[in-house]
Amino acid sequence: MALTTSLFLTAFCLAGATASEKLQSRTSESSVSYGPLDVGITGVDIVTVGVPYAFECSADCNPPCLYTWTHDGTSSNHSQLDVIFTRVLPLDVLTCEAKNPTTGETSSKNMTLQVAEGPLNVSVTGPVMLVNGGNSTFECFATCYPSCIYNWHFGSQTQKTVKTTTNKLQYTTPVDVPSDTITCDAQNTLTGLYASASIKLYVTEGPELMDIYGPSTVVIGQTVTYSCNVQCRPSCNFTWHFQRKTLFGERVQVPVLQRGKLMVENKLVIQVNHFHKIEPLECVCVNIVSGKTDSVTMNLYVKDPIGVRNITVTPPVADGSYSLLCAGAQAGSPIQWTKDGKVLSTNDRVHLSDNNATLSFDPLRPTDTGVYNCNVTQQGIVIPGVSYELKVIYGPLNAEMTLISDDKPVGKTTFLLPGRSATFSCSAECYPACSYVWFLNSDMVSSKATFSIHSASIADEGVLGCTPYNPRTLNNAALETTVELIGGPKNILISGPRSLQVGLKSTFECSAECSPPCSFSWEFYGRTLQGSEVELTVSRYVATESLTCVAQNVITGTLATANETLDVTDPDWCGC
Repeated sequence: MALTTSLFLTAFCLAGATASEKLQSRTSESSVSYGPLDVGITGVDIVTVGVPYAFECSADCNPPCLYTWTHDGTSSNHSQLDVIFTRVLPLDVLTCEAKNPTTGETSSKNMTLQVAEGPLNVSVTGPVMLVNGGNSTFECFATCYPSCIYNWHFGSQTQKTVKTTTNKLQYTTPVDVPSDTITCDAQNTLTGLYASASIKLYVTEGPELMDIYGPSTVVIGQTVTYSCNVQCRPSCNFTWHFQRKTLFGERVQVPVLQRGKLMVENKLVIQVNHFHKIEPLECVCVNIVSGKTDSVTMNLYVKDPIGVRNITVTPPVADGSYSLLCAGAQAGSPIQWTKDGKVLSTNDRVHLSDNNATLSFDPLRPTDTGVYNCNVTQQGIVIPGVSYELKVIYGPLNAEMTLISDDKPVGKTTFLLPGRSATFSCSAECYPACSYVWFLNSDMVSSKATFSIHSASIADEGVLGCTPYNPRTLNNAALETTVELIGGPKNILISGPRSLQVGLKSTFECSAECSPPCSFSWEFYGRTLQGSEVELTVSRYVATESLTCVAQNVITGTLATANETLDVTDPDWCGC
């Protein structure tokens, strides 16, 4: 028993001694600096430009290491590196350096990365207007590095996917599909990242199967509704044409089912205001996507018109009497007359009779020219009649002859320079337009509105007359001017006594051949006098006095002179 106990205690002591040695050994090791060992970098080895990444650097180090990252010329002092790559490189390198803060020993680790970009700016190009069963080419564009592959998806109508290595797709439009959507997925071949872009497609149809519905016979003043139906996809714009006007109807929002097809409908409300036996009504449709155009026309037949007609059978000549009748109105129906679209004003010269059915002019004036109409109210409906255009025959009025170079009416005499040309114009107000006849010295020289003299000579002098006349009534006016050539002065002559007596008045007159008449001035005794006739008085005795007359053409300025030497007498002079 004692042996057993001794063995147990001996074993326990040995065991205790061994455990104590191990504890001391570990304590000694923790106080010893070592490392860095086994430097490593944790993170992905494929990165994409613009995407944030985190990398972790680790090492076996006592005490714990300090870490320094180096990338693209910059460094940071953390075990974790947060980085966004901004440019594309075939390869990029991250370097992590672990440093024992006690021993200063370092160890580095490099990590080589593959850098990718995109896909960015994905877009799809191609036609958006398609035809049933037609072929079209679409292209997908994206910014990718090193490259992208493309997956095409067709919209909910087809649920089809096509993979291509190129960015082009050949697409056949499905039959009877009104619209579709094509989506392109661009996928980076290195990273597997993808981005998408879509394009909405429209399959156009029409316009076709067009028709107009409504009555084909109408009465003036009646309001009628017409509808234009057409098969058109996705939609059409409508334009109506009636009585030289462009009209726009009202689109019916609910589609119409016709001939087994969904039709687009447009309604137009019109009133026939002018009488023509047949009035065409046209509906034009334009596909809002394809621009395709079609039209349909319906002829409307107008019946029972009310209208204005003339009672007077002779032509409407100014200063005569004339009457119009509103025909077709029921007896006792209110009638309102208009002229040129405005309510007609009456007076003592223009008056109504027979319950406003008859309109009379007495006398007729040129200002009565215009379009006349009568509006008749029957059963509460105002019915506009067929208009009548009254054209009053008149003239010539305000006749005038002008010299075109002066742009003003000629006078009693017209002076022309020899050798020069001149054109005269004759004008007057007439309906129908005036005719003209020109006479020179009673000889007819022209039947136009103008008459020209070329290189004026003596043969062109004389009385020039113009006669404007109305070709219907032959009423006329007479205009004339005397044509004279500009000439002179010549043959200048002084008339009067040949001597002067001191203290007595003497009268002298100067004349010359001149066209137009010359102006005259005198030189006497150091004075200048004006006029063709002068009175002179000598106040002192001299043997002789000189008298000079100057004649001047008022147009050309040409001068001519005449001189006289006069004897002077004085009964009281003794000669001492």
